[in-house]
Amino acid sequence: MAEITGKIINFYLDYKTQKAVLTLELNERNNATKMYDKLNQCEKLAINIDKWRDKRSTEANAYAWVLVGKIADCVGASKDEIYLAMLKKYGQTFVCKIPNNHVDRFKRSEKYWEEHESLDAEEKAQYFRVWVGSSNYNTEEMSIFINGIVDEAKELDIDVRTPDQIAEMMSLWEGE
Repeated sequence: MAEITGKIINFYLDYKTQKAVLTLELNERNNATKMYDKLNQCEKLAINIDKWRDKRSTEANAYAWVLVGKIADCVGASKDEIYLAMLKKYGQTFVCKIPNNHVDRFKRSEKYWEEHESLDAEEKAQYFRVWVGSSNYNTEEMSIFINGIVDEAKELDIDVRTPDQIAEMMSLWEGE
């Protein structure tokens, strides 16, 4: 289903049905029309409304990977090793309890995880810590992640200027 943005226009309680009524103004008219046509006859819908956050840019992700690569070169590690270390230090994480009969499937489906806590055999489950990959971060989460990587790079005396900053300095230097 397409993501739709908008804002809340009205809210009231219908005293006849005793239900809440929420009126929305939607920005993407074509998507809203398609959604209405597809779902208007459904008796019950799953609805999730949240505060809008800009998605992190692909430039931000590319910059993070450039710095990860520079750190990896400096310390003699792989990009993947440094990326995981940065995720563990600055990334988004959660702990989940997985029933023993689903552990193998969980391990295949999640890329960044480690065992968190062992449970007694009678619990029939295990806890895992999972790190969310940066491609799923919003702007705020990506900012925290990149700022952490920048700090790590600075500690190693790595140049952390973005390509745009370098190009601007070069154009100023050439203009002299």
